[in-house]
Amino acid sequence: MEAQPSQNWNDLIDRHVEIRKNGRVVRTGRVEAVTHAADALWLEGHGSDLRSIFEKAEGYSAIPFCD
Repeated sequence: MEAQPSQNWNDLIDRHVEIRKNGRVVRTGRVEAVTHAADALWLEGHGSDLRSIFEKAEGYSAIPFCD
């Protein structure tokens, strides 16, 4: 069974997630922060990947990795 996107991004703070858009993985990483409205999140920078923001309104979904 495939993991489902998280509806409440506030639950993802400090968790490792997979960010998808149009069904494709665009990035993985640890959620550093989430907006108060939980409509955008920041993945921390790691290696060559800079700190990045992803917004639900732009079609991104976040799927947590199993802990």
